[in-house]
Amino acid sequence: MEKKSTHIAAFVLAAIVISTGALYLMVASDEYNDYKQEAGAATNEQGSESSEQESEEEVESGTFGPQHEAVFFGIIGTMYVPIGLWILKKKDQTKTPYIISLIGSAGLIVFYVATRTVDLPLVGLQTDIGIQDTLAKVLQGTIVAISGFMLFSIAKHRKVSKLA
Repeated sequence: MEKKSTHIAAFVLAAIVISTGALYLMVASDEYNDYKQEAGAATNEQGSESSEQESEEEVESGTFGPQHEAVFFGIIGTMYVPIGLWILKKKDQTKTPYIISLIGSAGLIVFYVATRTVDLPLVGLQTDIGIQDTLAKVLQGTIVAISGFMLFSIAKHRKVSKLA
Protein backbone atom coordinates (compact mmCIF):
# COMPACT_ATOMS: atom_id res chain seq x y z
CA MET A 1 0.00 0.00 0.00
CA GLU A 2 2.76 2.43 0.95
CA LYS A 3 4.65 1.69 -2.28
CA LYS A 4 1.54 2.58 -4.29
CA SER A 5 1.09 5.88 -2.43
CA THR A 6 4.70 6.87 -3.08
CA HIS A 7 4.32 6.06 -6.78
CA ILE A 8 1.16 8.18 -6.98
CA ALA A 9 2.89 11.00 -5.08
CA ALA A 10 5.87 10.75 -7.47
CA PHE A 11 3.57 11.02 -10.52
CA VAL A 12 1.70 13.97 -9.00
CA LEU A 13 4.97 15.68 -8.06
CA ALA A 14 6.42 15.15 -11.52
CA ALA A 15 3.32 16.69 -13.09
CA ILE A 16 3.51 19.70 -10.76
CA VAL A 17 7.26 20.15 -11.35
CA ILE A 18 6.84 20.01 -15.14
CA SER A 19 3.84 22.37 -14.92
CA THR A 20 5.90 24.81 -12.88
CA GLY A 21 8.64 24.64 -15.49
CA ALA A 22 6.10 25.34 -18.23
CA LEU A 23 4.74 28.30 -16.25
CA TYR A 24 8.23 29.77 -15.85
CA LEU A 25 8.93 29.30 -19.56
CA MET A 26 5.66 31.07 -20.37
CA VAL A 27 6.63 33.96 -18.07
CA ALA A 28 10.07 34.09 -19.72
CA SER A 29 8.40 34.36 -23.10
CA ASP A 30 6.16 37.18 -21.84
CA GLU A 31 9.16 39.04 -20.40
CA TYR A 32 11.06 38.65 -23.67
CA ASN A 33 8.10 40.00 -25.62
CA ASP A 34 7.92 42.96 -23.20
CA TYR A 35 11.61 43.58 -23.78
CA LYS A 36 11.16 43.51 -27.57
CA GLN A 37 8.21 45.93 -27.35
CA GLU A 38 10.06 48.34 -25.08
CA ALA A 39 13.16 48.23 -27.27
CA GLY A 40 11.05 48.72 -30.41
CA ALA A 41 9.10 51.60 -28.90
CA ALA A 42 12.27 53.32 -27.69
CA THR A 43 13.87 52.92 -31.12
CA ASN A 44 10.83 54.23 -32.94
CA GLU A 45 10.39 57.22 -30.67
CA GLN A 46 13.92 58.52 -30.31
CA GLY A 47 16.24 56.46 -32.48
CA SER A 48 18.68 53.73 -31.54
CA GLU A 49 20.63 55.94 -29.13
CA SER A 50 17.65 55.96 -26.75
CA SER A 51 17.52 52.17 -26.31
CA GLU A 52 21.28 52.07 -25.72
CA GLN A 53 20.94 54.86 -23.17
CA GLU A 54 18.07 53.04 -21.39
CA SER A 55 20.13 49.85 -21.29
CA GLU A 56 23.03 51.74 -19.74
CA GLU A 57 20.65 53.35 -17.22
CA GLU A 58 19.36 49.92 -16.19
CA VAL A 59 22.91 48.75 -15.52
CA GLU A 60 23.74 51.93 -13.62
CA SER A 61 20.56 51.80 -11.54
CA GLY A 62 21.34 48.16 -10.67
CA THR A 63 17.97 46.66 -11.61
CA PHE A 64 16.99 43.77 -13.81
CA GLY A 65 15.18 44.71 -16.96
CA PRO A 66 12.77 42.50 -18.90
CA GLN A 67 15.67 40.96 -20.85
CA HIS A 68 17.40 39.78 -17.66
CA GLU A 69 14.13 38.56 -16.19
CA ALA A 70 13.43 36.58 -19.37
CA VAL A 71 16.80 34.84 -19.08
CA PHE A 72 16.31 34.16 -15.35
CA PHE A 73 12.81 32.74 -15.79
CA GLY A 74 13.91 30.76 -18.85
CA ILE A 75 16.74 29.10 -16.92
CA ILE A 76 14.45 28.28 -13.99
CA GLY A 77 11.77 26.86 -16.29
CA THR A 78 14.31 24.84 -18.22
CA MET A 79 15.68 23.33 -15.00
CA TYR A 80 12.28 22.22 -13.69
CA VAL A 81 11.41 20.08 -16.73
CA PRO A 82 14.32 17.56 -16.54
CA ILE A 83 13.88 17.27 -12.78
CA GLY A 84 10.23 16.35 -13.33
CA LEU A 85 11.25 13.75 -15.91
CA TRP A 86 13.90 12.42 -13.52
CA ILE A 87 11.25 12.00 -10.83
CA LEU A 88 9.05 10.10 -13.29
CA LYS A 89 11.90 7.78 -14.22
CA LYS A 90 13.28 7.02 -10.75
CA LYS A 91 10.13 7.41 -8.59
CA ASP A 92 11.34 6.09 -5.22
CA GLN A 93 14.77 4.76 -6.16
CA THR A 94 16.78 7.87 -5.29
CA LYS A 95 16.42 10.92 -3.06
CA THR A 96 18.40 13.30 -5.26
CA PRO A 97 15.62 14.75 -7.48
CA TYR A 98 13.44 15.29 -4.41
CA ILE A 99 16.23 17.08 -2.57
CA ILE A 100 16.92 19.29 -5.61
CA SER A 101 13.24 20.11 -6.14
CA LEU A 102 12.66 20.82 -2.44
CA ILE A 103 15.71 23.08 -2.03
CA GLY A 104 15.24 24.78 -5.40
CA SER A 105 11.55 25.51 -4.88
CA ALA A 106 12.01 26.64 -1.28
CA GLY A 107 14.88 28.87 -2.40
CA LEU A 108 12.77 30.46 -5.12
CA ILE A 109 9.96 31.12 -2.64
CA VAL A 110 12.41 32.80 -0.25
CA PHE A 111 13.92 34.80 -3.13
CA TYR A 112 10.46 35.93 -4.25
CA VAL A 113 9.52 37.08 -0.74
CA ALA A 114 12.87 38.86 -0.42
CA THR A 115 12.36 40.72 -3.72
CA ARG A 116 9.00 41.98 -2.44
CA THR A 117 10.21 43.06 0.98
CA VAL A 118 13.87 44.11 0.62
CA ASP A 119 15.62 46.37 -1.89
CA LEU A 120 18.07 43.76 -3.21
CA PRO A 121 21.09 44.74 -5.29
CA LEU A 122 20.54 44.10 -9.03
CA VAL A 123 16.87 43.27 -8.49
CA GLY A 124 15.60 46.23 -6.54
CA LEU A 125 12.31 46.24 -4.66
CA GLN A 126 9.60 44.63 -6.74
CA THR A 127 6.04 45.77 -6.13
CA ASP A 128 4.10 43.67 -8.60
CA ILE A 129 2.30 40.52 -7.50
CA GLY A 130 0.40 38.85 -10.29
CA ILE A 131 -1.64 35.73 -10.89
CA GLN A 132 1.33 33.94 -12.43
CA ASP A 133 3.48 34.82 -9.41
CA THR A 134 0.89 33.51 -6.99
CA LEU A 135 0.31 30.33 -9.02
CA ALA A 136 4.06 29.67 -9.19
CA LYS A 137 4.43 30.06 -5.43
CA VAL A 138 1.46 27.75 -4.73
CA LEU A 139 2.95 25.14 -7.08
CA GLN A 140 6.37 25.54 -5.48
CA GLY A 141 4.91 25.21 -1.99
CA THR A 142 3.23 21.99 -3.12
CA ILE A 143 6.54 20.78 -4.57
CA VAL A 144 8.23 21.42 -1.22
CA ALA A 145 5.51 19.50 0.65
CA ILE A 146 5.38 16.49 -1.67
CA SER A 147 9.18 16.34 -1.97
CA GLY A 148 9.41 16.31 1.82
CA PHE A 149 6.84 13.49 1.92
CA MET A 150 8.80 11.52 -0.68
CA LEU A 151 12.08 11.97 1.18
CA PHE A 152 10.44 10.81 4.40
CA SER A 153 8.84 7.82 2.66
CA ILE A 154 12.06 6.75 0.96
CA ALA A 155 14.00 7.01 4.24
CA LYS A 156 11.31 5.06 6.07
CA HIS A 157 11.19 2.36 3.37
CA ARG A 158 14.98 1.97 3.43
CA LYS A 159 14.99 1.70 7.22
CA VAL A 160 12.29 -1.00 7.14
CA SER A 161 14.19 -2.85 4.37
CA LYS A 162 17.38 -2.88 6.44
CA LEU A 163 15.52 -4.27 9.47
CA ALA A 164 13.90 -7.06 7.45
